[in-house]
Formats: sequence, structure tokens, C-alpha cells
Amino acid sequence: MEAPGTSLMNLNAVSEHELTQLPRIGADKARRIVGYRAIRKGFRDWADFAGTPGITEADVEAIRTRAWIGPPIEAIQSVTARRRTARGPLPVRRPRRMIS
Repeated sequence: MEAPGTSLMNLNAVSEHELTQLPRIGADKARRIVGYRAIRKGFRDWADFAGTPGITEADVEAIRTRAWIGPPIEAIQSVTARRRTARGPLPVRRPRRMIS
């Protein structure tokens, strides 16, 4: 059971250190996950994650309750960048002149 206030980890966005907080994941497996995630440009689903070298089905089952496969962090950043460019640059506001 999870502690109150804890949330699921997005396996496409967490760091190596955060991965080590998951069950059955040590520093070596966390390094492999981050490396494989970088090559694949993020995981699409659990089967894609299970293809990580050194990850077994038992590892995947232990992690499923504590993590989820969300959008890759690069995808989130690119959507934000597209929104900024679609709106155009922000207008420059000039300070009001004080009338005395």
C-alpha cells in the first residue's frame, strides 16, 4: 500500500535516482532504464518498458502499482514550445506615466 500523498512515477520523466525508489530497481537497473529510454525516445507502453535489458516480468509486475507510462518529457516540452510560438511573442507593456 502506498503512503498517503504519494503519486505514481512517470517512467518517461523520472531520474535515475527516483527510479531506485521503485521495488526491485537498484542503481544498475535504473541506469539501464534511463539509457534504454533515451535510445527509444521514451516508452510507449509496458511491453516497450519490459524490453529494457535486465528487466524481468517480475520487475515489471512489481513496478506497475507504483509507476505509469506517461508522455516523454521531450513531448511535453515540445507541446509547450508549439503553444508559445502559436500565440506569438508576448506584448511589451510600458509602465503608466504618473500624472501629478
